[in-house]
Order: sequence, then C-alpha cells, then structure tokens
Amino acid sequence: MKILFVLLAIVNAFNYDPALANELTAFSFAAYCNLEDILNWNVGTISEQYPHLSKIQIFENIELETRGYIAYNSHSQAITVVFRGSQNLKNFIADIDAQKIEFNPICKCQVHEGFFAAYTSLKIHLDVLLGEYRMKYPYAKYHVTGHSLGGAMATLFASELSMIGLKVTLVTVGSPRVGDSDFYDWFSTLKVTHSRLTNKKDIGPHLPLAKYDFEHVNTEIWYKDGINYVICEEVKGEDPTCSASVQYPNLNDHLTYLGWSSNSCHAQMAE
Repeated sequence: MKILFVLLAIVNAFNYDPALANELTAFSFAAYCNLEDILNWNVGTISEQYPHLSKIQIFENIELETRGYIAYNSHSQAITVVFRGSQNLKNFIADIDAQKIEFNPICKCQVHEGFFAAYTSLKIHLDVLLGEYRMKYPYAKYHVTGHSLGGAMATLFASELSMIGLKVTLVTVGSPRVGDSDFYDWFSTLKVTHSRLTNKKDIGPHLPLAKYDFEHVNTEIWYKDGINYVICEEVKGEDPTCSASVQYPNLNDHLTYLGWSSNSCHAQMAE
C-alpha cells in the first residue's frame, strides 16, 4: 500500500502550465528567426505577445550550423535558454539514425550520437554565458526549451543544470527520443519539470525508432488535435494512448505547434 501512495504522489506532483508552455514554444520557434531580429527582440508575433525578453545573447557553432540564445525574462524572472532546431527540418528527420554514445560517467547511459555532437558544439559557449547570467540574476528561475533537434539539446542541457543542483523547467517541442533506457532511468531522478509537447501526428517524437533502444523521458503532453491536450501517463516506454498511438505520422505536424511556427518571425498579430 505504501508503494501505491508513493507512486500516486509522484504522478500528482507534475503540474502542467499551458501558458508557460505556450510562451516557451513561441521562444523555441523564435530561434529560427533572423539573428539580428532575435538580438533586437523584433520577431513578429512572438515578440509582440511576449515582449519581456532582454539581455539576449546568441551562442552558435558556425561549422555545425547549431545555434541558440540565452536571455532574461523579466516577466517570469527566469534565465531562459533556447536551442534552435535544424535549419532543414525535412533533411534532419530523414537523416536520423540509431547511433549512440556515452553521455557522462554519472549517468552511465547512452544518448544519440548526433544530438550529443550538436549539444557539445554549443556547450563551451553556453557555459560561459550561463556563468555571466547566474552572477547577474542570482535568484532567477531556469527555463530551457527547444523545438525538434533543439528539444533534444535542451533535454541534455537541462539534465546537466540539474546535476549542479539547479531546479529547471524544461519544455521540449516535437523532440525526438534522446537516449536509451538507462538515460530514462537517470533523467527520472533529476529535478527537472519536463513538459514534452507532441502535436497530432508529428513524426519527430517517433524517432529514432524505439526498437533501437531509444526511450522518451516524461512527461508527454499530447495536443491530439493541435488545440486540446492530454497529460499522458508517466510510464517508461511511453503512454500507448498518446502520440505513440499514431500509426501514420507526418512532417507537417512537426512544423507548427500551438499556432507557432518559423513563419511567426515575420507575421503581425491581428488587431
């Protein structure tokens, strides 16, 4: 009976914040905008609706074409870190393979080799910036987000923030599976509040294939029709009634989440 109560407490401890998820989803698509527009926080409907980002700095690796940005959100009082997805999402989805690599000695797990390479290409720059922001905003919260490949990198970064004792709110948007079963077990012990957004029949969360020992980490929030969401069960191997139930996934549902897309960079809100 005690075990049952513990399990119920774990399930009930998750509190999904749809307003925050919408904001971080918008920020994840802002990462696809023109670099100067991001720095000036002039990114169409995204900055119109969420004007509170300041002190924005870009981190990138030109050779691997990886990028993200870090900023301070005065509204939520959060240091916000955003990872950009691949510049060519169609090719990215088509090229995902099943290669794995050791993540770190503490985890004793493996993650996708390509996602890890993308993440480490940015980490050296991001670590320096994060140190600056932590000194400037010592009482800030930590919000981390990213779409597609950006979601995979965000997951790895959030886990390492937790390793140094920070509480992190992580919202991933259409993220692929990041690591193996051991990564799932380890990630589940961390102080990371993770909302893993999936959209309708998006193909991204179905890759890399589970049969190659890749598993998603909790907690999935499935926007089954793009508007209404289901808070999926926190189970190892994914809730079979959520995104995993989709038989014929597609790319189109990967490109737009909660009404946001890379087109939001230039669009203006209706009066």
